[in-house]
Amino acid sequence: MKLKTLIITLLVSISSFASDQLFEKANRAYNNSDYTFAIPLYDSILTIGLESSELYYNLGNCHYKAQDWANAIWHYEKSLKLKKNDKTIQNLELANLKIIDRIEEIPQLFYKKWWSSFISIFNTFSWQLISILIIWLALTIKILSQFTNYKKEHFLSILYSLALISMFATYSSYQGKITKKEAIIFTSSIVVNSAPTTNSTNLFSLHSGSKIEILDTIGEWINIKIANGSSGWIKESGCKIL
Repeated sequence: MKLKTLIITLLVSISSFASDQLFEKANRAYNNSDYTFAIPLYDSILTIGLESSELYYNLGNCHYKAQDWANAIWHYEKSLKLKKNDKTIQNLELANLKIIDRIEEIPQLFYKKWWSSFISIFNTFSWQLISILIIWLALTIKILSQFTNYKKEHFLSILYSLALISMFATYSSYQGKITKKEAIIFTSSIVVNSAPTTNSTNLFSLHSGSKIEILDTIGEWINIKIANGSSGWIKESGCKIL
């Protein structure tokens, strides 16, 4: 067992060292504006099974410099899934300006926007702790009121309300963490159909670099939705899943 652990540790160390060497080499190529050489070096690190937000960000920059907008967008999106970063968001916005499709998002209702801002104050774990603490405090006061003259009915009502709000915030925060299945269109142009068949009605077209949400899959077809709410079916081969 110890020998097996030692071998695994050595392999991980060797792999980590090799990836660090490749990363440095790729960075030098990038700094020298040799993007065609840097891209396969970065990709080889991903092939080893090691990924990071910085790695995807650098790859996004390489593809952006090479004017491969779809790949640039895909890699920026992958970087953001691992870690939010203002530079990545800015570069993604610039890359989206280079593609053909201009898809406007459906405006969020004011109360949904307010609620999203509210629950983003804390992460899911923090909301869980807040809920537990409020419930514990309410129960403690309730028990004390049974054995003493300590009566705080209005205060308890407020605590119960806060407990409900915090539990709902916990649930909403958790739901927000559930990752949507998304993809980027990689073909120059693809027709979105009304049904998973080529004989169905052509609804609209999408072009390279556009982001889609995958709702369902039937064979080689996927049911997709875009930011403005439009939906339909395309062949899965026309996109690359994030």
